[in-house]
Amino acid sequence: MNHVPVMTREVVHYLVYEKTRLVLDGTVGCGGHARAILEAGPHVGIIGVDRDVRALRVAERSLAPYGSRVRLVEGSYTELPTITGESGKLDGVLLDFGVSSLQLGDSSRGFSYLLDGSLDMRMSGMGPTAAELIGRASEMDIAAVLKNYGEVRGASRIARSIKQASASNRLVSTSDLKRAIEAAIGGKSAPALLSKVFQAIRIALNGELDNIRVFLDSILKYLNPGARLVFVSYHSLEDRMIKEFFKREGSGCICPPRTPVCVCGHAASLEILTRRVVKPAETEVNENPRARSARLRAARVIPRGNVE
Repeated sequence: MNHVPVMTREVVHYLVYEKTRLVLDGTVGCGGHARAILEAGPHVGIIGVDRDVRALRVAERSLAPYGSRVRLVEGSYTELPTITGESGKLDGVLLDFGVSSLQLGDSSRGFSYLLDGSLDMRMSGMGPTAAELIGRASEMDIAAVLKNYGEVRGASRIARSIKQASASNRLVSTSDLKRAIEAAIGGKSAPALLSKVFQAIRIALNGELDNIRVFLDSILKYLNPGARLVFVSYHSLEDRMIKEFFKREGSGCICPPRTPVCVCGHAASLEILTRRVVKPAETEVNENPRARSARLRAARVIPRGNVE
């Protein structure tokens, strides 16, 4: 299944500028965005990172024509010291937090409720599967995952049904998980509910929100003045984290309200380029329905001396 990258034109618009030399595509996947970035200028190089080795193989073939302008790394985008190495600081960063069509379309990966396959959901293929995670977790833990990562209504009832299925060795496939959800609500589940439950378990299993937090805590020291940051999210919690990061780093004083005199000494390091979140055009959504929930935010590093 071919993966269609989301909002490619917007990504390139916000990410690439006249001084762009080295870009980190921390979720390179099959290389769709990376190819568009490389096409934006012959001076641009890419470090493409992904935990999914199968996706990296596809990216390697897709980006082969660009030769030494591309370096692909198997790993997490949080591993910045290893990723950047001797390459120097970055002029741009792109993170697209979505799951690719390659992953969703492979039943053995277990990401989609639409396909019957092993209840796996691992991005890297390492560590416990989703079925194993559920088996080790308590009913209360599962309910917390559904509430916190999926904002699922009736999380406790659904968690109880999922745990009962797991305890009875009836939770080894995506279809098993779907049946457990439907057993909890007494009928066929709406696609939105199934999507939320599957997404919540995937996020918890792969530590996705923790990874974003680690990355945001350290990325600024790896960026050149003027560097661009572009994030594409599909989940309200992801988008909220990016929005709060931009707000904090785009502000001068971050002292609590009503503090009479600034004591934080904080200076703005980012200029927000997207005052409002950017959504895909209607034409793109019609051509690629998976783009519907995508949200893009972008910012640039303020060069020292230009901080107000």
